[in-house]
Amino acid sequence: MTRPVLIQLVAFVLVGVFATVFGVRYVLGPQSFGGAVELTAQLADARSIGPGTSVTYRGVAVGTVESVTIDPGGVGSTAALSLDPGTQIPVGSVGRVSTATAIGILALDIEPETADGPYLRSGDTLEVPEEMQGMRLDELLVHMTELIESVDADSIVSLGDTWGTALRDTGPELQALLENADALSTMVAERAPTIATLLDEGLGLIDSLARNSEGFPGSMRAFRDVSDQLVGSRDSLVYLLDRSPDALARTEELFAGTKDNFGVLMTNLVTVGEVAGPRTPAVTALLDAMPATLADLSGIVKGDRADFSLVGTQGPVCVYDTQRMVIGDESPREPNRSLYCPPGEDLSQRGARVAPRPNDLGLQGQTTPGTGVGPDMADDPLLIPTGVEALNYWQKLLEGLGN
Repeated sequence: MTRPVLIQLVAFVLVGVFATVFGVRYVLGPQSFGGAVELTAQLADARSIGPGTSVTYRGVAVGTVESVTIDPGGVGSTAALSLDPGTQIPVGSVGRVSTATAIGILALDIEPETADGPYLRSGDTLEVPEEMQGMRLDELLVHMTELIESVDADSIVSLGDTWGTALRDTGPELQALLENADALSTMVAERAPTIATLLDEGLGLIDSLARNSEGFPGSMRAFRDVSDQLVGSRDSLVYLLDRSPDALARTEELFAGTKDNFGVLMTNLVTVGEVAGPRTPAVTALLDAMPATLADLSGIVKGDRADFSLVGTQGPVCVYDTQRMVIGDESPREPNRSLYCPPGEDLSQRGARVAPRPNDLGLQGQTTPGTGVGPDMADDPLLIPTGVEALNYWQKLLEGLGN
C-alpha cells in the first residue's frame, strides 16, 4: 500500500467517525453520549404527553420525555425526562403543559421561581400541578359550545342590520376615510421622532398635572376671574391695541438708539446680580423693614420741608478684630465673651460691656479690649444750618450792619 493511499484511507476514516458522531448527536440530542440530567415529573393525568414530547425551560428546548408510566394503584402518572447535559433547573420549579406551536403541538415547559441555585440533580422530581396541565379536548369543546349558546342570535341579526344601515351609501366616504388614514399614517411615520419626543415629555407633564390635581379648581376659578376682568376691560384693551403699534415703534427707536448702552447696562446688571444673589437674606430683611422705615421717615416732615440733623460729635468707636462670616453662611456661631470696649473719657458706651451676661458673670472674663478708631469727640459741636436758617441769619446780619 502506497503512502498516498494510506493517507486517503486515514482521512476517510476520520471524516466517517466525525460524521457518525455528529449525526448521532443531531438525531438523538446532546444527551445521547451520556451526562444527561434524568428527572421524573409527577402528573395527575398524562394526557397529550408521551415519549418524544419536547421539554422546554422558559420556552427553550432543553430535553425530551423518555417514557410515561402509570403510578402504582392507577392514580397519577410519572414521566421520565432526559435533559441536556449541564441544564440547571432551580429547586422549586414546576412544569406546565402548554401549546408550543400554532398547530397545537404540546410541550412540557419548566417555569422556575428564581434563577439561583440549588439546582435539581438526576433522580429528583419535578412537580406538575393539575391546574397547570392542558385542558382535555372534551372540556374545551363543552366550553366552546357554552360560549356559542350564550350568544343571542337575534342580537347578531340586529347588529348586522345596524351595520348595514349605518354603512349604506357610504362607499365614497369610506374610501376617502381610508385614503386619509393612509396619508395620516404616512405623516405619522415621517414625524415619528417628533411624536415620540412629544409623548415622552407629555407623559411627564401629565404626571405633574396629576400630582397637582388638587389645585385645578382654584386655578380654574382664577382663570375665570381673569377672563371676567378682560371682558370688563374690553374697551381699554381695544384702545391699547389701537395705540400699541405707535408706542412699539417709538420703543423700537429708543432701543435702537441705545443698544450699545443697553448692552453695557445688562452686563452691569449681571455683576449686580452676582453681588446681590448671595445676599438674598439681607435683601429680604431690607424689604421687610422698608415699609416701617418709610413710615418713620415721614415723621421728620415739618411743614413743607424735611428736618434733618447731622450729628458729627460721636467721637471714636470701638472695633473688634473679628473674622467675618462668609456671605450666605447662616450657621450659628458661639459668641466671644472675652471682648469688651475699654472705658474712656467722654465715652458712654453700650453693647457687650454693659449687656447682661449669662450665669451672673458680670464683667468676668472680659480680657480682650477693642480698639478705638476715629477722631476724638468735638469740644464744641457744629450744627449745620439749613438753607432757610442760613438765609435768615444772613438777612439779620445785613440789617444789623445797616443799623
